[in-house]
Amino acid sequence: MLLEHIIMCRLVMGNKTVAVQEIVQACQLCHQHPNLMATHRPQIHTLLGLYAMSMNCMEAAEAQFNTALRLSTLTELWTFINLNLAIVYLRTNRETDLMGLLERIDPERIVANSHSLKASAYYVRGLQSFFQTRYNEAKRYLRETLKMANAEDLNRLTSCSLVLLGHIFLSLGNSRESINMVTPAMQLASKIPDLHVQLWASALLKDLYHLCGDPVREHEGYQLHTNFSNLLLKDYFDSSQLSAHNLIQWTEGSFPITAFPLSSAVGPGAEIYSSPTITDVLDKA
Repeated sequence: MLLEHIIMCRLVMGNKTVAVQEIVQACQLCHQHPNLMATHRPQIHTLLGLYAMSMNCMEAAEAQFNTALRLSTLTELWTFINLNLAIVYLRTNRETDLMGLLERIDPERIVANSHSLKASAYYVRGLQSFFQTRYNEAKRYLRETLKMANAEDLNRLTSCSLVLLGHIFLSLGNSRESINMVTPAMQLASKIPDLHVQLWASALLKDLYHLCGDPVREHEGYQLHTNFSNLLLKDYFDSSQLSAHNLIQWTEGSFPITAFPLSSAVGPGAEIYSSPTITDVLDKA
């Protein structure tokens, strides 16, 4: 469904307000066509999990991902969900739950044809090592991610890996190498555009230029970080006020159509295409 791809792009661009309303549109469309709901419900719950993650609603994100895992029969989607569930566990410091998940996302065991999934698995392992301050191990994983991401033009994975490497080098006290990682990451993220990576990169850049004694560039980094932060905060607040935001609580039963009556948006602008999975978007981003 075309809407799946559009929603993924909205979330990457930091436009959660529109994304969650389009998730409702996708639900409304599938509700009108029971066969669509049967085949696309795992993808819908995955999208809701990604949206909940972007809103820092980690409990809801976990519930959505687990619902999608229960319903999914697609190997690549199943792997994609587990990778995002691992990030939820990392962000909520749930080491025990993460350890129980690692075998499912071992990059050496992933047999899916999608190179983006294997590259993503290396990234998640790198992120785990970073949180555990095992920096050399993190660098090894991230370099594997970069090799695969560059070969396949996976721009978002490339930018995320470069920023994380920059963060690692900053933690190790190597400011010059950190700048060499973060600067191209910022440039790439601005082309996607990926507001979250730009926020992360600008936060690092202002600190790096402060350490380097460059007040002009430090101020530029500060201004960029402030602008990105304000944009995301406004979008966060606007999205949290929408009735569509409550859909992150839906995990059981039929789609609550009475709470979200059919809108005019479900019409000519929501054509159904052959059924791509969410993982396809990683290859486009």
